Amino acid sequence: MAETEKYGNVWIDCGTNSRMAERFYVPDYKGYLPFFLWGDELAAFEKNEKVDFREEQLLKGILFGLYEFDLNPKLWHRKEDRGALIRLLDTLGNGFEFETPEKMILEVAFNMREKNWFGASRIVLEVGNGLIPESSEIKSDLISDLWAIASEFGEEDSLFEEILSLLAQTDLEDVDPDTKEIICYYGLCSLVFLGRKSDIPDYLSNYIYPHVSMSKLKLNITALLENPDGYSPADLRVV
Repeated sequence: MAETEKYGNVWIDCGTNSRMAERFYVPDYKGYLPFFLWGDELAAFEKNEKVDFREEQLLKGILFGLYEFDLNPKLWHRKEDRGALIRLLDTLGNGFEFETPEKMILEVAFNMREKNWFGASRIVLEVGNGLIPESSEIKSDLISDLWAIASEFGEEDSLFEEILSLLAQTDLEDVDPDTKEIICYYGLCSLVFLGRKSDIPDYLSNYIYPHVSMSKLKLNITALLENPDGYSPADLRVV
């Protein structure tokens, strides 16, 4: 992956700036709009320099900002504003001509992964999973991002637990064949790191034997099961 750019979400008050609300299709909106900034634009904003806000920043800002809005709300996150933000997603998605809301989330996450790292795309996919819980593609991409984060920061039980939870909710028939193999493999690795030895035989029968055929993954699985303490998430990541 190329070098990523520093990023951040900023919330702009529309109650005192109706031109901002009109500019972004919500003329009567009195709350705050989130804009995802990165690179030079974020640096300019932090220096109180002029930033030209764009639809791309707003689309990413909503998909990134709903995570904070729902799970760690601040004083400016008013419950009554959530519906307006969701409606704006539809407006922006149509404007950018995404085929479906699911494709919008997957493509925005991919773009942010390339520019800003897995931490940013993971947040978008977490939000997307909440908005479209039936999407197995969102879940599979999220599993891969969670493993990438574990590879960067080391073993963290909450990441492994989430991978297994997502995998249990995923319809594997809706996932690309190569991706299906990888997420099933990450699920087994998660069980090993969590120390859940008693669950491994059933997991092998239900997920590994029917779905995993890549020789590299099979070699990794054999090595991991023979020496479960000898590997880190980074050692087992499929790039």
